[in-house]
Amino acid sequence: MIDTGALRKEIINLAVQGKLVSQKSDEGDTEDIYDLLRKKGKKTFADISEENMSFSIPNSWRWGTISDLTFDNELNDGNWVLKEDMVDFGPVKLIQLGNIGDCKYIEKGYKYLTEEHFLELNSRQIYPGYLLINRLVVKDMYSCIIPDVKGILMTAVDVCWVAPNIEHYNIEYIMYALSSNDFRNKVQSLGHGVTRFRISKTNLINIAFPIPPISEQNRIVKKIKELFKLLDRIDALQTQYSSDLEVLKSKIIDAGIQGKLTEQLPEDGTAEELLEQIEIQKNTILKNRKGRVDKKIKAIDGDFPYEIPSHWKWIRFGNIGLFKKGPFGSALTKSMFVPKGKNTVKVYEQQHAINKDNTLGTYYITREYFDDSMSGFEVLPGDIIVSCAGTIGETYIMPDDIEQGIINQALMRVTLAEGINRKFFQYYFDANLKKSAQNESNGSAIKNIPPFDVMKNWYFPIPPLEEQERIVEKIENILTLL
Repeated sequence: MIDTGALRKEIINLAVQGKLVSQKSDEGDTEDIYDLLRKKGKKTFADISEENMSFSIPNSWRWGTISDLTFDNELNDGNWVLKEDMVDFGPVKLIQLGNIGDCKYIEKGYKYLTEEHFLELNSRQIYPGYLLINRLVVKDMYSCIIPDVKGILMTAVDVCWVAPNIEHYNIEYIMYALSSNDFRNKVQSLGHGVTRFRISKTNLINIAFPIPPISEQNRIVKKIKELFKLLDRIDALQTQYSSDLEVLKSKIIDAGIQGKLTEQLPEDGTAEELLEQIEIQKNTILKNRKGRVDKKIKAIDGDFPYEIPSHWKWIRFGNIGLFKKGPFGSALTKSMFVPKGKNTVKVYEQQHAINKDNTLGTYYITREYFDDSMSGFEVLPGDIIVSCAGTIGETYIMPDDIEQGIINQALMRVTLAEGINRKFFQYYFDANLKKSAQNESNGSAIKNIPPFDVMKNWYFPIPPLEEQERIVEKIENILTLL
C-alpha cells in the first residue's frame, strides 16, 4: 500500500524549499511583498538569525514570519465560551479544537451559540478563508486549517486565527508552510507545558518560514492541490482495494472452515473418533479450571449453517472447551492494584488481546487476593483471550512464557480441548462474530460480544485434527500471498 500521508508531507517539504515549482525571473521577488506592507504602514519586521534559516532557499525568496505578513487586526485568539452559552442549534456555529485537523476541516460535534452571546462576539467572528492555527501540540504535532464555514472560534488559549490579505500572501501557502516538518520542529522546540503542551501565540507568529513571491506562492498552491488530488484518488482506490481484500479474505476463511480448500484424507480418521477424545478432555478442563457443566447448551437439532464433508461433525461451540468472562466490576478495581513484586499476579487487559503482546501492562494484584478470590480467572499458556469491550472480538493465544495472571472485566478466556486447533478456532470464531454483527446491525462493525447463552450454542464444525492443521496452513499460505 502507498503511504499517501508521508507523500503529502514530502510534497509540502519540497514546496517550502522551492523544489516543487520552478522560479521565474519575471515574477519579481519577496521584497515586493515587503515593499507593499511598508506602503500600508507596516514598520517593523522580524530579524531572522542564521540559525533559524534551516535550509537554503531560492534567491528570490525571503525568510519571514506570520507577524511580518499581518497587521494587528488580522491576527487574533479564539474566544472564551461557557457551556451554558452553548446550544444544539443557533444563529452561528462554534468551531472547536476537534474541528481542526491536519490541513483539513473535520466535521464533528457541532455546537452553537445562544443569540445573546453571539451578539457579544459578533465582531470576532471568523469567515471562510481564515487560517486557524491550533497551538496545542498533540503527539509531537500541531495542525492548522482554512475552513469553508463561518462561525465563532472557541478555545481562546489553544487556537489563534489569521485573516487573509490576498495582496500580501496566499493564505493557503501559509497553511502549507506552517505544516512543513521544519515549522513543526520549531513549534516543538518553543512549546511549553506537560499535560497540555502548547506554544504561545507570540512565539508562534515569530517562527521563521520561507516566503516566495506572491505569484510563485500561487503556483505552489496550485501544484500541491493537483498532487493532493491524485493522492486523494489513490486513497479512494486503496480504500476500495482494502475493502475488496477483506471480502476476499473472508471468503477464503469461509471456504477453509467449510472444508473446501483442502483434500479429505482417509488416514486422518473421522471427527466421530475425535469427539470422544474432546468430551474426555473437556471434562478434565472443567475439573482443573473450576468450571461447571453448562446445562444451557442445546442438543444438536439438525438446523446446520452449511454442508460439511461427510466425515466431519457438527458440535455446539460450548462443547469444545471452557468459556469464562472476567470478574464482576466491583471484584476487581484499580484500588486493588499494587506495584509488581515477588508476591504479585498480573492482570491481563484488553490491550493484550488487541496488540497480541503479553508483555504490556503494569496492573498487578497481591497473591493473597489471587488465592482468596481470583484464581478462577487465571490465564494459562495456550488459553485464548478475547476482547469484549471497545475493540470487540480481538483474540490472542497466550504463549508459553506468560507471567502468571488473571483476566480483567473486559476479557473472555477460552480454554480449548486439545482436539481443537487454536488457529482453526480463531478463524471460525472471527467469521461467526462478524456474521453475528452483520445480522444485528446490517454492517461489519462488531458492537458487542453475543450473550454467552447465544454464543455457546453456535454450531462448530469438527474435522479430524490433522485436517484442521492442514486447513489452517492452507488459509495462512493464501493470506500471505494476498
